[in-house]
Amino acid sequence: MGTTPAPNDSTSGVPRRGDPGPGGRFEGTGTSAPGGSVQGAGIPAPGSSGHAPEAPAPGFPTSDTTAPGTPVPAIPTPGRPVRGSAGGRPVMAALDLLGRRWTLRVIWELHVDGAPIGFRDLQRRCDDMSSSVLSTRLTELREAGIAASTSTAAQPAWHLTSLGDDLVTAMGPLLDWSRAWAERR
Repeated sequence: MGTTPAPNDSTSGVPRRGDPGPGGRFEGTGTSAPGGSVQGAGIPAPGSSGHAPEAPAPGFPTSDTTAPGTPVPAIPTPGRPVRGSAGGRPVMAALDLLGRRWTLRVIWELHVDGAPIGFRDLQRRCDDMSSSVLSTRLTELREAGIAASTSTAAQPAWHLTSLGDDLVTAMGPLLDWSRAWAERR
């Protein structure tokens, strides 16, 4: 009774996943990260100042969609390390790119009419998502070869490339599945 229990879920008495366990070790890994933080959690280890920044691994700039200190490539690319695959398997790179917030919606809206669309119109179609997020997603899709822009009189207009059209075609079975799923619910 004289000791203080580890932080836990008040209903089960089990330490929470992100809590440091006894001795400053992170539950599930048994290791502390260099720089005084608990590996993967961004939690200062006991007795440390916790001020040492966690730098991304070499060759891994962080993107805007990841937690601070989580190293992933800015633009997922087959053959380079991506979330879920140190070797950069193409399917994992595609899932990393497509799993970013708003990416699939942007692709869908570029696909719907098949005609190029301006930035502001695309933003409105995407429920007025922030312009910075839309700009980031369009840049990622352009660098991945899925979308491109063409200049019109006043502003660039965005459209899917042939690779982007192939992606939409490949997603057809998922669309069919989702409709069948909706009917069953």
